[in-house]
Amino acid sequence: MSETFDCRAVAEKFREWAQGQLPTLPQIPTLATILFKPRAQESSVQYRDLILKDAARLGFNAKKFEPASESELWSLIGKLNLDSSISGILVFYPIHGSMPDEDLMDLVSPLKDVEGLHSLNLGYLIKYKKFLDASQTTKCVVPATAKAVVKTLQEHGVPIEGSFVSIINNSMRVGKPLGLMLENLGATVVKCHDKTQKTDLEECVRRADILVTAVPSPDFSIDPRWIKPGAAIIDVSYQGNIDVLSARERSKIITSPDNRIGQVTRALLFVNLIYCAKAIKALEPALEISSPF
Repeated sequence: MSETFDCRAVAEKFREWAQGQLPTLPQIPTLATILFKPRAQESSVQYRDLILKDAARLGFNAKKFEPASESELWSLIGKLNLDSSISGILVFYPIHGSMPDEDLMDLVSPLKDVEGLHSLNLGYLIKYKKFLDASQTTKCVVPATAKAVVKTLQEHGVPIEGSFVSIINNSMRVGKPLGLMLENLGATVVKCHDKTQKTDLEECVRRADILVTAVPSPDFSIDPRWIKPGAAIIDVSYQGNIDVLSARERSKIITSPDNRIGQVTRALLFVNLIYCAKAIKALEPALEISSPF
């Protein structure tokens, strides 16, 4: 029988770190959450509400915004970029608007981008840049979900360097940045997605020392017989891409539906919020946070 990733313990470690940083800051950081009301998904509403509860429990400030139109959404982001009382901005994707989500991500100031999805922040990740300044005191922000996977693996002593990793997701929030993070740490990474042929998908799963799956569909599942004996498995999906009981017979360690990676993601959002607050204080005098509106 395989072990279970204790995501709850990993999350608590980072929540405690973030909470412990509050006394070192000149003011309590404020997170602005933006939920696009016309196309709000139930899962996004639940996720937003959990983040607001986390903020209250940890002692952070949080405000919720629900723009009713695309023009209101764009204008709101511009205003929050210029609002000195806001330390971080979190937009709940997908928006499915006339502007591609990838372009909308670049409207958020890179200094307030708690999800690390701005092109500038993703560029730092490509270059494996950890700090924004020469003195190495101001940390770069990277996507929280991808970072949660890496930190969970590291906290459980799963070897990354030299491992073959298969990621079943190619999104901007999970698959793309996670692949970069793991490659930066010495892993060989292959990403599969909805265009991957089933035979190729099976081969990639069978080779994986580390398997990460995040397919947002209840109709998608991985045959547990494909799992490499001794593999580490992280299922990021809300619906569940793997039958855990069957997969336990082959995996060494695996996530569980009652101890999910999402809580680590939420904890790391507050770590990123701390980074944003410090970056604004250190760098804003030398940088102009511009608004397109």
